[in-house]
Amino acid sequence: MKIDNFFAELKRRKVFKVGAAYLIVAWLAVQAASIGFPAFDAPPWALRIFILIALLGFPIAVVMAWVFDITREGVKLDSQTSGSKGLFGVAALLIVLALGWYFYGQPSFRKGDVTTPAVADRNSIAVLPFANMSGKADQDYFSDGMTEELLNVLAKVPQLKVVARTSVFEFKGKGGDVREIGRKLGVSNIVEGSVRRDREQVRVTAQLVRVADGFHIWSETYDRKLESVFALQDEIARRIGAALKLSLGVSAPVAARAPIDPEAYDEYLKGRALMRQRGDLPSAIAHLKAAVAKAPEFAAGWSSLSLTYEVSFWYTTHMTPALAAEFLSGQAAAAERAAALEPDAATTEHALGNVARAQFHYADAERHYLRAMQIDPSYSDVREDYSEVLYEVGRLEDSMRAGRQLVTLDPYFGIGWNRILRTAMALDRRAEVEEAVRQLRAISPDNFISKLGLLDYLVAYRRADEARAELGEIEARWPKDAVFAQTLLPWALGEPGIDQGRLRAAIADAPPGEAAGYFIARQDIDGLNAYIETLGAIPQQYYFIDLYGSRPAGHAMLRDPRVKAMIVGYGFPAYWREKGWPSGCRPLGETDFECD
Repeated sequence: MKIDNFFAELKRRKVFKVGAAYLIVAWLAVQAASIGFPAFDAPPWALRIFILIALLGFPIAVVMAWVFDITREGVKLDSQTSGSKGLFGVAALLIVLALGWYFYGQPSFRKGDVTTPAVADRNSIAVLPFANMSGKADQDYFSDGMTEELLNVLAKVPQLKVVARTSVFEFKGKGGDVREIGRKLGVSNIVEGSVRRDREQVRVTAQLVRVADGFHIWSETYDRKLESVFALQDEIARRIGAALKLSLGVSAPVAARAPIDPEAYDEYLKGRALMRQRGDLPSAIAHLKAAVAKAPEFAAGWSSLSLTYEVSFWYTTHMTPALAAEFLSGQAAAAERAAALEPDAATTEHALGNVARAQFHYADAERHYLRAMQIDPSYSDVREDYSEVLYEVGRLEDSMRAGRQLVTLDPYFGIGWNRILRTAMALDRRAEVEEAVRQLRAISPDNFISKLGLLDYLVAYRRADEARAELGEIEARWPKDAVFAQTLLPWALGEPGIDQGRLRAAIADAPPGEAAGYFIARQDIDGLNAYIETLGAIPQQYYFIDLYGSRPAGHAMLRDPRVKAMIVGYGFPAYWREKGWPSGCRPLGETDFECD
């Protein structure tokens, strides 16, 4: 059939009229459903299925209009078949596209998309980063601080499921439909707003939005002095709680906090912002020191200072024993001060746990982390360290479970995916290693862990050909990050002719602790021990697991008396005797042990 005749036939059989009428009615029905379904608390998938049915109905209606003809005698089958194959083919294509839209929209079908809950809890809420309306980019730390503090206050409400900080800040400055953001975060309610600061005056606009239909449940504007910023945050939390109580039955009892010196609060927010960015950590420490100097009773300032000392280990190049000792001393002193002021705060328990780990008291660290998680179940940072301590002592399946719980709570938290990566490496689960690398490259593409994670895995198991191929890919994509490995990999694989000067430079230039895997692959026990001793207590916590998670090289080294002496010195057998031994390790009397 010629194309002109085909369109004439479509017109004769009223296919155009039926199609247009169907689209209008279907559009009106979908609009009504998008309003009506949320009103009756229908789950989010119900609307998607309704839309799918509407989409599938269109090609069916068109085919029915082509096949049947409405006459005065009633509906009759049209006997003419010319052109039917083409129309049926188009209808089939439309059905495939509709099904593709539906299934591709499911989180499990979107490759590279961070996993999100399929159905949002009615009592779930996210606080999106407040917009900085001050007209100065350098005031972002203040609006970000307002967001984080409000999030922390709401997290103390037992009935609320509050999305963790890292995930909500993934959407900072990106705009977008609040309903789509809510779907990605897996929440039913969103708080958004703006902050305008003019010296000591602060104006905050906040609003509570229902994700299902974008309806504004509550909105208000506040003008306050900076010195009463805590009272302002508490008041906003109470108003949100009151609004939620009307719709969900959730109440938000918020304890009043003492006023804080405005300058101290400013220094605190600046320090927290730099610590979160993992950027200029010496300046972060300086700002937090200034905050607690101006407000010595500010417990959150002390715990944040302690936590900043701890992360500084990993972001300080050319760590020296003297600097490591300085960090440890500052970390412990700040944590003790926080414990004296606010012993029941999650951040205090977190800081105390980190100090215990740095002193190789792993069982004490575990108890502090569990206590912090009990105080604030939504506090994701401590869950990362909890998963990490389980990994360090060889409780790999427990560590993996904790890591999975962490990324479920905070799916955009890159360090959480690092926990899954490292544990999967130790368990030799390649699929999970590759999954974690994909997630890390999507969330933190500039982080060296996301670039080198698969190479570390291949080196740990001495898979030489695959390691060389992976290094080649890293050289092509991130040449600066591959420089140290270009020397360390052939050396670890026993290739001859390695220049010793270049080798020493490569070890020094590797990210903190990164060279340990290459020493193990080469089975250089004396070199490994000397290297680890220069790094300080934080990387030393990985001594056992780096060996335990490397086969066969690391496992063979575990039998060496020099290695066993280091394991004892770093406190691992003391933990095992209290909590249980990792697979393959066992006590030999009261003082000795073996791992095979």
